[in-house]
Amino acid sequence: MPDDKDIISNIITDRVTEVTCEKCGCEIDVSDLDAFVRVECPDCGNIEPVPAKLGHFFLLQLLGTGGMGGVYIAKDIALGRRVAIKVMLKSLGDDPAFIETFKREAQAIARLNHPNIVQVYSFGQEKGQPYIVMELVSGGRLDKLIEGKEKLDQGLVMQVGLDIAEGLMAADEAGILHGDIKPENILFDEKWNAKLVDFGLAAVQSQKAPEGIWGTPYYIAPEKVKRQRVDARSDIYSLGATLFHALAGTPPFEGETPIDVVKARLKAPAPDIRKLRSDLDNQVGAIISRMLGMEPSSRFPTYASLIGDLKKVVQDLGVNKATMGKKAKKLIISKKRGSSTSVAEPEEVAEPTGIPPPSGTIVIRRKKRDPNAPDPMA
Repeated sequence: MPDDKDIISNIITDRVTEVTCEKCGCEIDVSDLDAFVRVECPDCGNIEPVPAKLGHFFLLQLLGTGGMGGVYIAKDIALGRRVAIKVMLKSLGDDPAFIETFKREAQAIARLNHPNIVQVYSFGQEKGQPYIVMELVSGGRLDKLIEGKEKLDQGLVMQVGLDIAEGLMAADEAGILHGDIKPENILFDEKWNAKLVDFGLAAVQSQKAPEGIWGTPYYIAPEKVKRQRVDARSDIYSLGATLFHALAGTPPFEGETPIDVVKARLKAPAPDIRKLRSDLDNQVGAIISRMLGMEPSSRFPTYASLIGDLKKVVQDLGVNKATMGKKAKKLIISKKRGSSTSVAEPEEVAEPTGIPPPSGTIVIRRKKRDPNAPDPMA
């Protein structure tokens, strides 16, 4: 598997020679600067990123990488809006069969319009590289919440499960499976609605490794490991494993290698989560246990049945989106306080954006003196 630097170095973009300060409109010469460094406006001191250009998009900031390519915050030059764009490697674009599958999956996903699914705006190919343009969701990611030392509130986690199950039901009704549900693929918007991203990309990726099993080892359903037929209950299993991880702080199965993790679920059922976290409501434990049934027939048969149980437990736990947001922010604040840096009091802490702050050197640009102007030192 190539590392992040290899992925990024293989993404082909055009150099940008000039950027416009969004604050004062000053044109800044960046012809000698690399993409993704930051430059200080010589007129007003505002800091601007030096983008890379890909077609009619300015790539502003790298959000992450994977085996297929990189994900960026970008500006759609034509529409003037910020988006997220996943740019895939040219090696994938060189495969006509991959492109056809990618196009078909992207078209299907773009037709989904649901508040708990990240909206796909468009797709295309630039410099031989396939890309997909998506809604920019800036409230955070579930895996980042899990990384904190504090236990996640069970009501918050079950509300996340309810949100994602409702999105999955809408996709299922359109005949679409997700195939790779995991904490990294669950995002939050500014109102703390959970949204699922990367629909269909597991199916596209599996095409490149037909002899392997595509899916994240910690969350993959047993029938997928055994190369048996998969359906909505396979995604229910992966969602259950994700919720298990969020509540217990550890995935339901672990091992020394990814293969060990995958094989573990074939040897024994998932452990009872209540043995790992005794404070959980019995309803929560029962729902997670049923979602993680070894056989598809032992799980919830439909999303409607799962959603019914999730709604009941969320109601019984007294969860709503307002309290969910407060609890999530409290967890993030607690996590920050556990670090070596100081933070403001809770009421002074800004809403988390979920987007890592830009890093790298800030290049200071000075104004160029007009050669016809009198020398102030004369």
